Amino acid sequence: MLLACVFSACKGLDYVSTRPLDDTGFSYSAVQQLVALDVDKTEVPELVKAKNGDVSEQACIELVRAARSRKQRFASGAAVAGLHAAGVGDSAIVELAKLDLIGSWTGEAQAIRLIGISDRTLLAVAHRHAENKPTFSGNSLGRLKNAGIGEATIYELAVRGISDADVDTIITGRHKRGVTDADILRAYPPQ
Repeated sequence: MLLACVFSACKGLDYVSTRPLDDTGFSYSAVQQLVALDVDKTEVPELVKAKNGDVSEQACIELVRAARSRKQRFASGAAVAGLHAAGVGDSAIVELAKLDLIGSWTGEAQAIRLIGISDRTLLAVAHRHAENKPTFSGNSLGRLKNAGIGEATIYELAVRGISDADVDTIITGRHKRGVTDADILRAYPPQ
């Protein structure tokens, strides 16, 4: 009976080796913060993937915190590394995690960034997407950019809630009537 109690008590104490974090270059302080967040053995390899993808250790810590805020474990190391490889900055990656868009929207975010859209505009679109509000798709953002619409105008249109439904009208106006960015913003005032 006593032996059964000892084994059941030990079973609740799962050892988590942080050695892979050390080997990947996490500082002692970062490892201690991750231990305090109760990182488990499934999260360690995910954090290694993220760190190997050049995501900063502070961003890795924030990604674990974002997962904890949803009562989840961090399981998106490869997706996060892919976002970073596409040019998405650490702070934008953390914001996407807080919006719970890592995984479900990673491919779209990568495409948006790879066409040269800034993190600022990416996040404006992401916030609207997370709120199920009308917004641009990556394809539409690319079309607007290729039509010569400036980044500041694209950002402002995204913030104003202009969506894919309006892209053809905007591009046609640009090509056929020589509509300027200022004209476009006047045609789509803030709501």
